[in-house]
Formats: sequence, C-alpha cells, structure tokens
Amino acid sequence: MKFLSGKFQYLICAAILLSMLIAAFCLCFHILPLFVEDPMLTLEQQYPSQVWTNERGEWIFTRRGYDYQWRFEKELSGIAPVTLRTLLAVEDQNFYQHSGFDVMAFFRAVIQNVKHLRIISGASTITMQLAGMTEQGGRRSLWRKIRQFLKARRLEQLYSKDRILKEYCNRLPFGGKLYGFERAARFYFGMSASDLNQAESALLCGLPQRPNGYRPDRFMDSALKRRDRVLLQMVRNGVLSGAEAEKIRLTEPLRFRDFSYPADFQRLAVSPDQMYFDEAAAEAGESFLIPCAYDPELSRLLRNELLAQVRFLNGVQDGAGVLIENETGRIVAMVGTLYHTDVPGYLVNAAKAIRSAGSSLKPFVYAEAIGGGMIVSDSVLIDLPLRYADYAPGNYSGDFLGEVTASKALSLSLNIPAVRLLAQVGVPRMIALFRKIGIFKPEQKTDGNGLSLILGTGGHTLLAIASAYRIFALDGLHGKSSYLLHCERKKERVFPVGTGRMTAAMLRSMPLPDCVHDVAWKTGTSNGNRDAWCFAFTPEWTLGVWLGNKDGRASAALVGTEAAAPVAGRIMNMLYQKSSRPAWVDFPDSLQQKKLCLECGLTASADCKKGISGTVLRSVPLRRCQCHENRPADRKINILTPLPGIYQADQSGYLKVILSARSTEEPHWFLNDQYLGKFKKRELRLLPGRYFLKALSEEDGIAGSRLEFEVETAVQSIP
Repeated sequence: MKFLSGKFQYLICAAILLSMLIAAFCLCFHILPLFVEDPMLTLEQQYPSQVWTNERGEWIFTRRGYDYQWRFEKELSGIAPVTLRTLLAVEDQNFYQHSGFDVMAFFRAVIQNVKHLRIISGASTITMQLAGMTEQGGRRSLWRKIRQFLKARRLEQLYSKDRILKEYCNRLPFGGKLYGFERAARFYFGMSASDLNQAESALLCGLPQRPNGYRPDRFMDSALKRRDRVLLQMVRNGVLSGAEAEKIRLTEPLRFRDFSYPADFQRLAVSPDQMYFDEAAAEAGESFLIPCAYDPELSRLLRNELLAQVRFLNGVQDGAGVLIENETGRIVAMVGTLYHTDVPGYLVNAAKAIRSAGSSLKPFVYAEAIGGGMIVSDSVLIDLPLRYADYAPGNYSGDFLGEVTASKALSLSLNIPAVRLLAQVGVPRMIALFRKIGIFKPEQKTDGNGLSLILGTGGHTLLAIASAYRIFALDGLHGKSSYLLHCERKKERVFPVGTGRMTAAMLRSMPLPDCVHDVAWKTGTSNGNRDAWCFAFTPEWTLGVWLGNKDGRASAALVGTEAAAPVAGRIMNMLYQKSSRPAWVDFPDSLQQKKLCLECGLTASADCKKGISGTVLRSVPLRRCQCHENRPADRKINILTPLPGIYQADQSGYLKVILSARSTEEPHWFLNDQYLGKFKKRELRLLPGRYFLKALSEEDGIAGSRLEFEVETAVQSIP
C-alpha cells in the first residue's frame, strides 16, 4: 500500500505539473498577448513610399518613405498568385492553419538542430517574422524571442490572415533600401509584382534570407543558386514535382531590366514639378497612392513660357503659374518656382505665397454690383479725384476720364471707379464674398476703411485668385479646385445667372497681348512694381500667371500688362493650337436687350429723352435712372459760360472762352474727355473745332452738366 501510495503520489505530482504547464501555455498563448500593445500600430508608423499616378494609372512621381525606404503598399490581389504560393512554401507552409506559432515546425526544427549540433532551420512563422519587424536593432535573446511570440499572437487575435500576409509581403527586405514585392519586382525586373512568373518569384522569395548577398544586380551567380534552392525546397514540400522544377529552372525566363540605368521609380523621384506633387499629397491626406490631374505636357508649356519671359525681363528672377480645367476644377499644371537652388527663397511655392495682387480683384466687385442690380456693362461710372478720410486713391496713369462705362473702366483697370463701386457695395459685403470663394482668409483683416482691398492690398495667393476666376467662366458658379482626379467637386451659385457672362464680356473687350484667340483677361501690378499678375480665362481654361522676385525686390519691368499678360497670351495660343477656338456663347439666354438711359446707363425712365439699347440680366432688375428728376439747386451743377452755340475765333485764330458754373462746390471740368481740373471759373483759348464740355461732381447724387459748342475759323477781312 505504501508503494502504491507513493506511486499515486508521483502520478498526482506529474498530473499537477502537467496541468501547470498546460495552464502556463494557455496563459502565454491566449491571455498574456491581450496585454501586448497592437504591433500593427508600430508597423503603420513606418509609412511606405508615395506614388502619384495619372488618369491612365501610370506612375508619374514617387517619393521614398520611412527610413528612406523604397516600399509600396500592395494588396494581395496585386501580387502574382505564383509568388504567394512560392513564398508560403519557403517561409511558412502551414500559415493558414496555425495561430501564429507552428508547433510541428517548432519540434521539427528542434530535432534537426540537435541532430546536427547547429542551427539548421528555424521555427519562426510569417506572423512571428512580421512581429519581429517592430523590433529595431538589438541582439538575439530568449526575451526577444518571447516578445516576438507574444506580438505574433496579438496580431493573430486582431487581424485576418490575409491582412498579416499582405503586411509581410510589403515589408520583406530585398537588398539596399528595397522592401516589399512590388518595389523588388520593379527594381530587378522593371515590372509590377502582378506580372512575375515562377522563376522570378522563386528568385525574389530567396532574397530575404540574405538581401544584400543575393542581389542579382550585384551577385548574379549567388542569386541564381539561391533560386535553385528555393525550387528544390518547393519540391521537398510537395508544391512542385522534380520535373516541374527542372523545367522552370531551364526554360522559364528571368526578365531582368538593364541595371546600368536607374529603375523607373528611381528616375520618377526627381521632378521640377515637385511642388505640384506636394500639394496633391497634402490634399490626399494619408493616402500613399495619389491619382492626380497632372498633365506633364501642359506643365512643361507653363514652365518654359515663364522661363522665357523671366529671362527677357530685367531685374526679374522668378515666376509661377496655375492652369485649371474649368468644368472639372482639375489643376492640371502648377509651377511654384522656376529655379531650385539659385534664387532667394527657392523653396517657397510662389503659387501659394501671399502677395499684393494689385488690380486683379476688380472684376469681383464689378460682378457683385452687376449681381445686385446696381450696374451693367453700359452703366456710367465716375472717374474723378476721390478722397475718403485719409484715403485718396489715384489711377495708375495719373489721369482721370470723368464719365466712363463700366466695361471701359474695368478693361482699362481704372482704380477710382473700382473704389467708388466698392464703397457703394460695402466693404463687409465684399469681404464676405472673398472669404466665401477662398480669396480672403478668415483671419485676414483690412487696413483703415478697407477700400484699398479692391486694389489687392490685403495679400492673396495666385492659386486662390485663379480658382476664383473660374466663377466667371462658369457664369456665377463656384467650385473648389483640386489636384486630385477623383475629388468630388460640388459647385454653388455665388452670382446670379448671367453675371459671369457679362463680366467675362467686359474682360474680353480688349485683346490679350500676344494672343490670337478671344480670351477674357485681367492684369494686376502691386504697389512699387514688386509683382506682375495676369489672369486669363476661356470657357474651357483658367490661367493664372505671376512674375516677380521672392525676396520682394522691385523692378520697373514688373507691370502686369507688359510682363505677365504677354506670357499668358502665348500660353493661351498653345492651349488652343490643336483644338477649336474658345467656345464663347455671344448671346446667352441669361442676358437680354433693354432700353437704357444714354447719360447714366441705367434702366431708362419716362423722363429719359435719349436712350440706348443695352445688355442687362434677365434674372436681376437694373436700377432705374434718376438723372432727370427735378433736384434742388444744391444737388446739381449748371454751366453758366459758355452756352451752347457757334462761336467765331478772333484774328489770332483762337477763341477766348470763360468756363464758369453755378454750384455749391468746385466741379471737375472735362473738355472733349480731357480732364482740365477742379475749379469754378477759368479762362481758355480754343482753336476752331467742335467741343463737348462737362462739369461733374465727385459727390454721388449731384447731377452734372453737359453741353456742346463749336468754334469757327475767323472771317478774314477784305483789304
């Protein structure tokens, strides 16, 4: 009994020990991994290379990722099935059966290693190898192996087998800084991983054992021997027959690329349009495959024309340009700088730099006034000296035109009518519009009374203004421009129907320099000649051009009409070189003809004796003329002398005439549209001819006075 009791005691101890071992194994296999941080979080910090593609899916630009690695994210469906079969046969034949730890492979490795008294094979599964990729540096140790095991179990608990295999396939080392099957296939064979054959798959699947020792571009013999061992291992594992392996080795080609040249993706890492790709990547967010709207031909056109113009101009070093497809909003070309290392601020993207835009913003205040029923293109605006408190704007020419149509005022880029119009529309209203269409940032503020805003003093970017100019081509619709192909571009109405058409017609009234096509355009010159701008558009395209120096240095050559407009004209010529002319609609349904007052260009009233037929919006009623209402004496100007009629010059050939008027203020005088100045009385000597005299007030609501007279040649006396 004592013997039996002792025997039972041993059995009980053995059972307890076995139970403890089973419990410890279950603890390690199921419970302890729950306290391990998700290893995938560490792996995801090792971001892959980025790839930019065009509309056809072709690679157009690449950039290295984590630790300067070449690694491209690829789904399992993008890797040839024969490659996956080879990988599993070599690395982990039971991958889809085990749970991160292959017990049979473990015992087999132990037996082989003990038998040969050295390490013949390991038992690391694909999951364990993936977990090991989260360990940076360090020597092999038992504790490191335990951590690797626990991380592998955690991966198996959290992710599917396909996700684990995908991450592994994208992270395997293949020599140098090459990681993943896609990069390896493109580097060694010049093809995608989806196109590999069995021989090529066997060669690549053998490389991770000694990535730098088996590289075929450096050690071809070693690479071929390694391929043969992989095929032999597939035979031993029953994946291939001996005859199949021999046929693959002897007859299946290894389609190596020419290693004397860089791989395609390496050459695509260098581009003068890197700033474009930076912006596309920023818009794409965390995506590493970026389908963008980039057009290399149009980008070269933009860059070459800008370069040629900069070399032609004195004291100008750099330029920028943006080209947008109106209907889709795709930014097909964006040049942020012309030079990369030899000018100050070469890293600055001038297309996004905040600069003084000069007169480039004027069309928007005209459009706002048109959409509000305040004016149309034939309406008369006042171009007279102007002062609002301490602000007294002037025209670039230094002259004044008096009464001028809105169309002419905009096409000539007169400052004073634009400022007057802004005062009528209201600065807060224009700021709200600019913020809505992306020209004005929410945090930006205006100086003083804000009236200088329309002269571009607030600071704006080429890209934002070019995007906003699409509104005119789209007849009042605004949509966000995008570098990406598949970005949803919703449009919202900013101006009433017809406003964009009328504004575009006003901007088409003068030909764009060096351009043979009908193009709407507007230039801008910053104060002090530091920036020259031109924005040109057709129904199909919107183009923005900037020329200047990034360090802000001024140059006499930086005048919008002389520096930026000609290069915009040449680019527009090239855009339509292979296509029809711009598809303008001359008589859109959104516009109609209506009788307007000849003197003010507003809707004619019953008191208007003279009228003209003018274009107005169907959807917006235009203000009615008030020029002919009976006004008190202090609200109008009366010319006292001369009176309408015919006068005769004296024997000297001149007529001495006194200009005088009855007015509460000194009126501004124009003779044949030539500005004479501000006064109540002045003497002039006139040659024979027909004269048109105007006396106008700079104050709104005061009626001016107009008359015609003629001076005849003196009658010669008979001797």
